[in-house]
Amino acid sequence: MRSLFAALSLALAFTSSLPAQDRQEPASMVLTNAKIITMDGRLPRAEAMAVQGEWILAVGTVEEIAPYIGPNTKVIDATDRLVVPGFNDSHSHFAGGSRLLRSLNLYGVASLEEVLEKVKELVDRSQPGEWISGSRYDHTLWGDKWPTRQDLDRIAPNNPVVLRRASGHSAWVNSMVLRLSGITKDSEDPHAGQIQRDPETGEPTGILLESAQSLIRRTPRPRLSPNESKARAKEDLINGFRHAASLGVTSVQTSSSTREMDTLRELKDEGKLTLRWTGWLRLGMAKRLAEQGIRSGQGDYWVRTGFLKGFIDGTLGDGTAAVFEPFVDRPDFDGLPTMSQEQLDEQVLIADRNGFQIGIHAIGDKGVNMVLNAYQKAALVNGTKDARHRIEHAQLIKPDDIRRFGALGVIPSMQQTHCTTDMRFAEIRVGLERCKTAYPWRSLIEGGAVIAFGTDWSVEPLDPMRGVFSSVTRTNIQKMQPKTGWFPEQKLTVWESLYYYSYGSAYGEHLENVKGSLAAGRLADFVVLADDLFAIPPEQILDTKVDMTVVGGRLVWDRETGKWGDEIE
Repeated sequence: MRSLFAALSLALAFTSSLPAQDRQEPASMVLTNAKIITMDGRLPRAEAMAVQGEWILAVGTVEEIAPYIGPNTKVIDATDRLVVPGFNDSHSHFAGGSRLLRSLNLYGVASLEEVLEKVKELVDRSQPGEWISGSRYDHTLWGDKWPTRQDLDRIAPNNPVVLRRASGHSAWVNSMVLRLSGITKDSEDPHAGQIQRDPETGEPTGILLESAQSLIRRTPRPRLSPNESKARAKEDLINGFRHAASLGVTSVQTSSSTREMDTLRELKDEGKLTLRWTGWLRLGMAKRLAEQGIRSGQGDYWVRTGFLKGFIDGTLGDGTAAVFEPFVDRPDFDGLPTMSQEQLDEQVLIADRNGFQIGIHAIGDKGVNMVLNAYQKAALVNGTKDARHRIEHAQLIKPDDIRRFGALGVIPSMQQTHCTTDMRFAEIRVGLERCKTAYPWRSLIEGGAVIAFGTDWSVEPLDPMRGVFSSVTRTNIQKMQPKTGWFPEQKLTVWESLYYYSYGSAYGEHLENVKGSLAAGRLADFVVLADDLFAIPPEQILDTKVDMTVVGGRLVWDRETGKWGDEIE
């Protein structure tokens, strides 16, 4: 393993000895001494890569790329680390997730003291009297004892603090919240709720169960001016960009609006946009958007309009997904479809006829079937070719419908961590037999479908490593069960998981010839990983960090320095 200085010296010596006509144009960046997984079948693996501006010039061996190094080339020595195309999150709610970064996420925090440390960090950055919010703590990780208002009072005596439990069915508050809300030992419990009280004094402990959470009275927040709102939105997005860069996410396909995309373009002009943004709009807007001249794919490779998003059902966790057979745990109920087949067909036909790509949320097997039917009808009526319409989530699929994805060219846009989260209750909801074709990644691929992977952030964490782990193991992340995987015949390999998180997601937005693989003429979006995912045990995937993230030939994350974006020289 040669040092950066040695590699640069060797390259300069080599290029200076070449005849003038054989010398290559110097690159703006060269990555060398790497284990590059290109996701390009013409050259699956490589050692080095040359970049000019936003684009890849060449991929090959160290010796083949050395001539591209000039006196002003930025050389990154990967020191034999794994390099893969940047992760493209095919389904997220990025702006919402970015806003939640201002709120404290206590997911998986394993002790009371660690929770208090995280709350104190936020309190120290806040003004006295400013409300402190957090969510997703789980006191059962610490034992059976509930926390108290006194615990929070120790680290936040001058700020009201509200922390929602992971279930959302209770809140933990400090004394200031109780005082501002007028909750005392004389307060009555509301219907279907309870103010937890000290058994000796009768004073509220700070835990409000179920409907008692509605007793919290926040002081009115001052209304922001339009300029202040925009500044806040930009600040939130920038925090989201940094979070994404640290995780190797270089592209997102996300809920958005035309106004929000204008803000993204402003951030790009300011040099603060460090990921590529494809924003989806609402399916019901198809006619109006068409009249405005807006179509899927408009924009550039930084900010562009994506598919039109619709809904056909609810979720498996809430028991509201549209299913053919009633739920096992609710035998009189088969979900809540949002519209009839005829209404869905009409919406899809209009959007398809006007040149839009379509993505519809469908989780239950009946919901998935209805969407496939609508897409099939649109192709017959409108004669549309290679539309690559999508089904977002596609969690429970009727066996006969699995091969229809490949046959119709429909993209299953799926989130691996939904599988490893939902497996806890899926069989309770729909039974063992129907779960055999739940999250059926292997079967979809064998049927000719191209999967686009993502996270659904902020429903699940944005970290792609959780997705890779989930698709490779089909094991619950918290409990690491079952050891052999839930319906292990549907597991994927590490390579497949990475492929459908990069190339597959790019294919799902008609951009596989631009990104999703590392080859000459592709965008220079890639990540350097701290561990070789192909060489470590699957459980270590979760701990793998992103050492560097490069977007458009620009280093936007360096874990060694902790710097992001324009902080990096």
